[in-house]
Amino acid sequence: MATLLYIAKQPKTLLIPFHKHIDWEIICCTHGSGQLNFSDGSTITYLQNEIVIIPPLVLHTNISDGGFKNIHLVISNWDTALKMPFKIADKDGFIRTLAKRLQMCHVADIKNRAIIIQNYLDLILNLIVSGIEENQHSEYVVLLRNKLLENFTDENFNIIACMKDIPLNPEYLRKLFKKELGISPIQFLLKIRLESANRLLLSVQSNKHKLNEIAHMSGFNDSLYFSRMYKKKYGMSPKNKMQSFLLNTSNIERKQHE
Repeated sequence: MATLLYIAKQPKTLLIPFHKHIDWEIICCTHGSGQLNFSDGSTITYLQNEIVIIPPLVLHTNISDGGFKNIHLVISNWDTALKMPFKIADKDGFIRTLAKRLQMCHVADIKNRAIIIQNYLDLILNLIVSGIEENQHSEYVVLLRNKLLENFTDENFNIIACMKDIPLNPEYLRKLFKKELGISPIQFLLKIRLESANRLLLSVQSNKHKLNEIAHMSGFNDSLYFSRMYKKKYGMSPKNKMQSFLLNTSNIERKQHE
């Protein structure tokens, strides 16, 4: 699971010397513009409402003639296939808005702070992946992927009807989706539903929900099917996963009060 290590607003800056991070770096430009220069001679020029993602251990410098401001994040354990620095457009400034709220939650003393931070971070990273894939994949594959992400919690969501709404032959779309993403639309939907259920099971609020409720919240209308698929993916039943997490949490809390 991706973890937020650091987030802060960068004041107006003209130069950040060559440096590198052992973890992922995400730069959300909020004002001005700049240029990132990398040790291999490549460059990325960015403007306001653009986001640059820099993989671990990539040496770079950040330069601006007029100065720039940004929100700067450092992320560990991000499981992504991205290998090189990449830039995406932040349409309507939505990711920037989420990053601002994430930064506020990071310093605030609020209830369920860790869960809120993780949810904001997961959403930001999913939007970034979506933005990267929009540059790498065909229009209709991106459209279908976004529809699956938007509707996966709806247990009545009909993936066949959804694909028929896209102006492309459904069978050709299925093959194109699998070719570009390496997984069929149905498998992709199952994957994100299971990942959602796993996050719920590993939250401190999981003891407030029954397993069938977690299944429904993640888009499964059959709790037995959910349990079978969950065990196949994670190696243990959702019931055992929840019990193990709650036991570990209880032990940690007890040690903190000793």
